Amino acid sequence: MAKRDVYDIVDQKYDKKIKREQLIVDAERFKTYDEVFDQQNLDNIFRLMKRKKVKTLECPISTGKEANVYLARTFEEDAAVKIFRTSTSTFGAFLEYIEGDRRFQRIDRSHRGVIYTWARKEFMNLEAMHEEGIRVPAPRSLFRNILVMDYIEYGGKPAPQIRVLDADKDEWVEMWGVVLDTVEKLFLECELVHADLSEYNILYDGAPVFIDVGQSLDLSHPRALDMLDRDLGIISTFFEKKGIKEAKNEAESLKVELLATLEEDEE
Repeated sequence: MAKRDVYDIVDQKYDKKIKREQLIVDAERFKTYDEVFDQQNLDNIFRLMKRKKVKTLECPISTGKEANVYLARTFEEDAAVKIFRTSTSTFGAFLEYIEGDRRFQRIDRSHRGVIYTWARKEFMNLEAMHEEGIRVPAPRSLFRNILVMDYIEYGGKPAPQIRVLDADKDEWVEMWGVVLDTVEKLFLECELVHADLSEYNILYDGAPVFIDVGQSLDLSHPRALDMLDRDLGIISTFFEKKGIKEAKNEAESLKVELLATLEEDEE
Protein backbone atom coordinates (compact mmCIF):
# COMPACT_ATOMS: atom_id res chain seq x y z
CA MET A 1 0.00 0.00 0.00
CA ALA A 2 1.34 3.44 -0.92
CA LYS A 3 2.47 5.65 1.90
CA ARG A 4 -0.09 8.25 2.91
CA ASP A 5 0.36 11.86 3.89
CA VAL A 6 -0.05 12.43 7.61
CA TYR A 7 -3.13 14.59 6.95
CA ASP A 8 -4.84 11.62 5.28
CA ILE A 9 -4.21 9.53 8.38
CA VAL A 10 -5.57 12.23 10.66
CA ASP A 11 -8.66 12.63 8.46
CA GLN A 12 -9.58 8.96 8.77
CA LYS A 13 -9.76 9.13 12.55
CA TYR A 14 -10.63 12.69 13.42
CA ASP A 15 -12.60 14.21 10.54
CA LYS A 16 -15.71 14.33 12.74
CA LYS A 17 -13.98 14.84 16.06
CA ILE A 18 -11.29 17.44 15.55
CA LYS A 19 -10.01 19.59 12.75
CA ARG A 20 -6.72 18.30 11.52
CA GLU A 21 -5.20 21.78 11.82
CA GLN A 22 -5.67 21.48 15.58
CA LEU A 23 -3.51 18.38 15.71
CA ILE A 24 -0.63 18.88 13.31
CA VAL A 25 0.43 22.14 11.68
CA ASP A 26 1.80 22.18 8.10
CA ALA A 27 2.05 18.49 7.29
CA GLU A 28 4.26 19.16 4.27
CA ARG A 29 7.10 19.98 6.65
CA PHE A 30 6.78 16.63 8.38
CA LYS A 31 7.38 14.26 5.46
CA THR A 32 6.78 11.31 7.76
CA TYR A 33 4.15 8.63 7.39
CA ASP A 34 2.66 5.60 9.13
CA GLU A 35 5.89 4.65 10.93
CA VAL A 36 5.40 7.62 13.27
CA PHE A 37 1.86 8.87 12.72
CA ASP A 38 0.03 5.59 12.70
CA GLN A 39 -3.44 5.33 14.19
CA GLN A 40 -2.15 4.36 17.63
CA ASN A 41 0.21 7.32 17.86
CA LEU A 42 -2.47 9.71 16.70
CA ASP A 43 -4.69 8.38 19.48
CA ASN A 44 -1.85 8.88 21.96
CA ILE A 45 -1.23 12.46 20.79
CA PHE A 46 -4.93 13.15 21.01
CA ARG A 47 -4.93 11.91 24.64
CA LEU A 48 -2.17 14.40 25.46
CA MET A 49 -4.15 17.15 23.75
CA LYS A 50 -7.25 16.36 25.81
CA ARG A 51 -5.09 16.57 28.94
CA LYS A 52 -3.87 19.99 27.70
CA LYS A 53 -0.26 18.80 27.60
CA VAL A 54 0.01 19.50 23.85
CA LYS A 55 -1.86 21.99 21.69
CA THR A 56 -0.31 21.43 18.24
CA LEU A 57 2.73 19.79 16.70
CA GLU A 58 4.58 22.35 14.60
CA CYS A 59 7.59 20.83 12.85
CA PRO A 60 10.31 18.19 13.26
CA ILE A 61 13.37 19.02 15.36
CA SER A 62 15.20 15.75 14.78
CA THR A 63 14.56 12.33 13.31
CA GLY A 64 16.19 9.03 14.17
CA LYS A 65 15.88 5.27 13.95
CA GLU A 66 14.27 5.00 17.37
CA ALA A 67 12.32 8.25 17.73
CA ASN A 68 11.39 11.57 16.17
CA VAL A 69 11.32 14.83 18.11
CA TYR A 70 8.89 17.64 17.25
CA LEU A 71 8.41 21.23 18.34
CA ALA A 72 5.01 21.54 20.00
CA ARG A 73 2.86 24.44 21.04
CA THR A 74 1.34 23.96 24.47
CA PHE A 75 -0.92 25.99 26.70
CA GLU A 76 2.21 27.32 28.40
CA GLU A 77 5.74 27.39 26.94
CA ASP A 78 6.77 25.55 23.78
CA ALA A 79 7.75 21.93 24.30
CA ALA A 80 9.59 19.11 22.57
CA VAL A 81 7.54 15.99 21.88
CA LYS A 82 9.50 12.77 21.44
CA ILE A 83 7.61 9.98 19.71
CA PHE A 84 9.28 6.58 20.00
CA ARG A 85 8.72 4.41 16.97
CA THR A 86 6.68 1.35 17.85
CA SER A 87 7.74 -0.16 14.52
CA THR A 88 11.47 0.01 15.24
CA SER A 89 13.39 -3.18 14.57
CA THR A 90 15.90 -2.36 17.33
CA PHE A 91 13.41 -2.69 20.18
CA GLY A 92 15.00 -5.98 21.25
CA ALA A 93 18.28 -4.18 21.96
CA PHE A 94 16.43 -1.97 24.46
CA LEU A 95 16.09 -4.94 26.79
CA GLU A 96 19.85 -4.90 27.31
CA TYR A 97 19.47 -1.53 29.03
CA ILE A 98 16.27 -2.37 30.92
CA GLU A 99 17.05 -5.82 32.31
CA GLY A 100 19.25 -5.54 35.37
CA ASP A 101 17.86 -2.13 36.31
CA ARG A 102 16.41 -2.46 39.82
CA ARG A 103 13.63 0.00 38.91
CA PHE A 104 12.12 -2.44 36.41
CA GLN A 105 11.41 -5.76 38.06
CA ARG A 106 8.57 -6.82 35.76
CA ILE A 107 8.94 -6.16 32.04
CA ASP A 108 6.26 -6.53 29.41
CA ARG A 109 8.29 -8.20 26.65
CA SER A 110 5.80 -7.55 23.87
CA HIS A 111 6.99 -5.19 21.13
CA ARG A 112 4.93 -2.25 22.35
CA GLY A 113 5.53 -3.17 25.98
CA VAL A 114 9.29 -2.80 25.57
CA ILE A 115 8.90 0.55 23.76
CA TYR A 116 6.55 1.87 26.46
CA THR A 117 8.99 0.79 29.17
CA TRP A 118 11.83 2.48 27.30
CA ALA A 119 9.88 5.74 27.13
CA ARG A 120 9.09 5.49 30.84
CA LYS A 121 12.75 4.85 31.57
CA GLU A 122 13.76 8.01 29.73
CA PHE A 123 11.11 9.99 31.60
CA MET A 124 12.33 8.66 34.95
CA ASN A 125 15.97 9.35 34.09
CA LEU A 126 15.20 12.91 33.01
CA GLU A 127 13.18 13.43 36.18
CA ALA A 128 15.99 12.19 38.42
CA MET A 129 18.58 14.29 36.59
CA HIS A 130 16.47 17.44 36.55
CA GLU A 131 15.75 17.16 40.26
CA GLU A 132 19.51 17.14 40.94
CA GLY A 133 20.06 20.26 38.85
CA ILE A 134 21.64 18.50 35.89
CA ARG A 135 21.14 20.33 32.60
CA VAL A 136 18.68 18.14 30.72
CA PRO A 137 15.30 18.88 29.14
CA ALA A 138 12.87 18.87 32.05
CA PRO A 139 10.24 16.14 31.56
CA ARG A 140 6.64 17.35 31.51
CA SER A 141 4.39 14.44 30.62
CA LEU A 142 4.42 10.87 29.36
CA PHE A 143 1.76 8.76 27.70
CA ARG A 144 2.79 5.34 26.44
CA ASN A 145 5.51 6.00 23.82
CA ILE A 146 5.18 9.79 23.71
CA LEU A 147 7.34 11.98 25.94
CA VAL A 148 6.75 15.71 26.40
CA MET A 149 9.70 17.70 27.70
CA ASP A 150 11.21 21.19 27.66
CA TYR A 151 12.17 22.58 24.28
CA ILE A 152 15.86 23.54 24.27
CA GLU A 153 16.56 26.46 21.97
CA TYR A 154 19.47 28.74 21.17
CA GLY A 155 19.22 31.97 19.24
CA GLY A 156 15.56 31.37 18.45
CA LYS A 157 16.22 27.98 16.87
CA PRO A 158 16.51 24.39 18.14
CA ALA A 159 19.70 24.09 20.16
CA PRO A 160 22.50 22.53 18.07
CA GLN A 161 24.58 19.50 18.96
CA ILE A 162 28.02 20.50 20.19
CA ARG A 163 29.58 18.69 17.25
CA VAL A 164 28.52 21.48 14.87
CA LEU A 165 29.70 24.39 17.00
CA ASP A 166 32.35 26.79 15.77
CA ALA A 167 33.93 27.59 19.13
CA ASP A 168 37.34 28.86 20.14
CA LYS A 169 39.76 27.02 22.43
CA ASP A 170 38.63 28.75 25.63
CA GLU A 171 35.00 27.87 24.91
CA TRP A 172 35.87 24.23 24.31
CA VAL A 173 37.83 24.16 27.57
CA GLU A 174 34.83 25.56 29.42
CA MET A 175 32.45 23.07 27.81
CA TRP A 176 34.76 20.17 28.61
CA GLY A 177 34.76 21.18 32.26
CA VAL A 178 30.97 21.26 32.31
CA VAL A 179 30.75 17.83 30.65
CA LEU A 180 33.11 16.28 33.21
CA ASP A 181 31.20 17.89 36.07
CA THR A 182 27.92 16.58 34.65
CA VAL A 183 29.22 13.02 34.31
CA GLU A 184 30.44 13.22 37.91
CA LYS A 185 27.15 14.58 39.22
CA LEU A 186 25.18 11.96 37.28
CA PHE A 187 27.23 9.26 38.95
CA LEU A 188 27.35 10.62 42.49
CA GLU A 189 23.99 12.35 42.87
CA CYS A 190 21.72 10.34 40.55
CA GLU A 191 23.62 7.04 40.64
CA LEU A 192 23.34 6.91 36.86
CA VAL A 193 25.63 6.54 33.86
CA HIS A 194 24.56 8.17 30.59
CA ALA A 195 25.57 5.07 28.58
CA ASP A 196 25.48 6.78 25.16
CA LEU A 197 27.48 9.94 25.70
CA SER A 198 28.88 11.57 22.59
CA GLU A 199 28.93 14.87 20.73
CA TYR A 200 25.59 13.83 19.21
CA ASN A 201 23.80 13.65 22.57
CA ILE A 202 24.90 16.99 23.99
CA LEU A 203 23.10 20.16 22.92
CA TYR A 204 24.32 23.71 23.39
CA ASP A 205 22.13 26.60 24.54
CA GLY A 206 24.98 28.64 25.95
CA ALA A 207 26.22 25.62 27.91
CA PRO A 208 26.07 21.83 27.40
CA VAL A 209 22.72 20.08 27.82
CA PHE A 210 22.61 16.26 28.01
CA ILE A 211 19.87 14.54 25.97
CA ASP A 212 18.74 11.06 24.91
CA VAL A 213 18.95 9.43 28.31
CA GLY A 214 16.61 6.48 27.76
CA GLN A 215 19.54 4.09 27.86
CA SER A 216 21.08 5.67 30.99
CA LEU A 217 21.86 2.97 33.52
CA ASP A 218 21.38 2.77 37.24
CA LEU A 219 24.66 1.88 38.96
CA SER A 220 23.13 -1.43 39.97
CA HIS A 221 23.12 -2.50 36.33
CA PRO A 222 25.88 -5.04 35.57
CA ARG A 223 27.11 -3.01 32.56
CA ALA A 224 27.05 0.42 34.21
CA LEU A 225 30.80 0.67 34.80
CA ASP A 226 31.65 -0.57 31.31
CA MET A 227 29.37 2.12 29.92
CA LEU A 228 31.02 4.77 32.09
CA ASP A 229 34.36 3.79 30.59
CA ARG A 230 32.92 3.93 27.07
CA ASP A 231 31.21 7.28 27.67
CA LEU A 232 34.38 8.92 28.92
CA GLY A 233 36.44 7.40 26.12
CA ILE A 234 34.13 8.63 23.36
CA ILE A 235 33.54 12.13 24.68
CA SER A 236 37.18 12.73 25.60
CA THR A 237 38.19 11.73 22.06
CA PHE A 238 35.85 14.40 20.69
CA PHE A 239 37.23 17.12 22.95
CA GLU A 240 40.79 16.02 22.25
CA LYS A 241 40.11 16.71 18.57
CA LYS A 242 38.95 20.18 19.59
CA GLY A 243 42.35 20.93 21.05
CA ILE A 244 41.96 19.73 24.65
CA LYS A 245 45.12 17.64 24.71
CA GLU A 246 44.67 16.61 28.34
CA ALA A 247 41.08 15.38 27.80
CA LYS A 248 41.96 11.65 27.85
CA ASN A 249 43.99 11.93 31.05
CA GLU A 250 41.32 14.00 32.78
CA ALA A 251 38.62 11.54 31.77
CA GLU A 252 40.68 8.66 33.11
CA SER A 253 41.30 10.53 36.39
CA LEU A 254 37.59 11.13 36.80
CA LYS A 255 36.83 7.46 36.21
CA VAL A 256 39.36 6.42 38.86
CA GLU A 257 37.84 8.87 41.34
CA LEU A 258 34.30 7.66 40.70
CA LEU A 259 35.24 4.01 41.02
CA ALA A 260 37.00 4.81 44.28
CA THR A 261 33.75 6.18 45.71
CA LEU A 262 32.08 2.85 44.99
CA GLU A 263 34.82 0.97 46.80
CA GLU A 264 34.48 3.28 49.79
CA ASP A 265 30.73 2.68 49.92
CA GLU A 266 31.28 -1.08 49.91
CA GLU A 267 33.65 -0.95 52.89
